[in-house]
Amino acid sequence: MGSFLVTGGTGQIGSFLCEELVGAGHRVVCYDSKPNADNIGRIADRVTVEAADVTDSSDLLQVMKRNSVDTVVHLAAMVLLDSMKRPAKAYQVNIMGTNSVLEAARLLDVKKVVFASSVSVYGSLATRRVGVADEGDTPNPPPDPYSTTKMATELMGRYYRESYGMEVNCMRITAAWGPGRYWGYTGQFNEFIRRAAVGEDATFPADFSYSQEKLRWMYVRDVGYCFAYVSGIPKTAGYLYNLGVDAPFNHNDVLRALGEVIPGRRFEAKEIDSPTKVSATIAGPNGLDVDCGKLHNELGFRPRFGLKEAIADMVAFERARAGKKPS
Repeated sequence: MGSFLVTGGTGQIGSFLCEELVGAGHRVVCYDSKPNADNIGRIADRVTVEAADVTDSSDLLQVMKRNSVDTVVHLAAMVLLDSMKRPAKAYQVNIMGTNSVLEAARLLDVKKVVFASSVSVYGSLATRRVGVADEGDTPNPPPDPYSTTKMATELMGRYYRESYGMEVNCMRITAAWGPGRYWGYTGQFNEFIRRAAVGEDATFPADFSYSQEKLRWMYVRDVGYCFAYVSGIPKTAGYLYNLGVDAPFNHNDVLRALGEVIPGRRFEAKEIDSPTKVSATIAGPNGLDVDCGKLHNELGFRPRFGLKEAIADMVAFERARAGKKPS
């Protein structure tokens, strides 16, 4: 079995990834600046938690050496809305933090690094196929701190892979939705499902109500599983993979599935004719489809949850967390 270091390991994606890894018998170190005990409570006795900043390259190197880490999954980052509020911090954490990870992995001859990027790098671009973006299109990231830092890390990871022969994979996430984060851009979607699950008033977010949207978002349990799956492939043909489901869905599909999981409830939602200002440059919510076929066809990854099954799982998770009986 391997020895993994997961940066952001107590975050939304990280906690489910770590659950996958320890379930497979791996040793796991969660490296997190502000560990979230609630997110990893179910596996707290099976992981090592290091409360440290990913930009502290010296500490990161020592932790990796001390734990004989052979695989790194780098998830730690400032997310979209936080990055907009604190750009200087975002540049430091997202760019220099990623460099700390890649450089430590190079110095210690770590066998595999998998890290997260975002489809926000696509921005508003002229795609080769009308209305569809894939890994072969040239990104045109909007000038917000989050998107530009993600573009920088993609180029950085490619440099380390091509210049040093390191096995590095970049996963361009469409979005990870589900339990574990209820704030920020996609967090408002999770908060909507949470409120619906526990019987509170719930209004579907306008950011994801555009009539022409095409969401390839993946349920967070499957995103964690996907990172574990890719990290277990010794060598991949490609470097970059869009991470999302194999067919797009929209807000109507979500509301329909939620209505089947929670029958008898009505949820307020207003379809809009153009994307919101925040969503206008984000692939999926802005109507640009993201082709994730390379992940599914080249690497053979298959999600475990369909949309309805994922919603049912989150509803059960949130009801249990709130101490409510299953309905």
